[in-house]
Amino acid sequence: MRRTVTGLTVLALLAVLGCANAPAGPGGTAGPGGADDGPRPATAEDLLGRWYPADGAHRGAAFAEFDADGGWTGSDGCNGQGGTWALDPDGTFAGSAGPSTLIACDNVPVARWVGEAGRAEADGGDLLLVPATGDVPARLVRELP
Repeated sequence: MRRTVTGLTVLALLAVLGCANAPAGPGGTAGPGGADDGPRPATAEDLLGRWYPADGAHRGAAFAEFDADGGWTGSDGCNGQGGTWALDPDGTFAGSAGPSTLIACDNVPVARWVGEAGRAEADGGDLLLVPATGDVPARLVRELP
């Protein structure tokens, strides 16, 4: 009798642990182990469109918008900016920033983020522009916080 109870207890424990490690259901972002898998190399599809600084700086006036033709436009919150971008399948990113207007303001360094990024990563619904220097990545979001 004791072996039967111990065996059933072990089976119940394994069943509970197995459910705890199951990936999230449809629409979930959890991966194996039940946790978010973290950043992955971004794709061109991830990049396309308008992105805002995750901290909400300048409430929508600061942004970067990536076009399918390899160009980007944006603003640091006061000045128009733009340039080119390219992305390899492994997430290696090359961006350039062209001339900008020079209105003095408390700006967001959007052109520097794009121009200095060596990698682009998707982290959930966010875009990370990771500097080639290894410094802290710029986090951008599709919608303002």
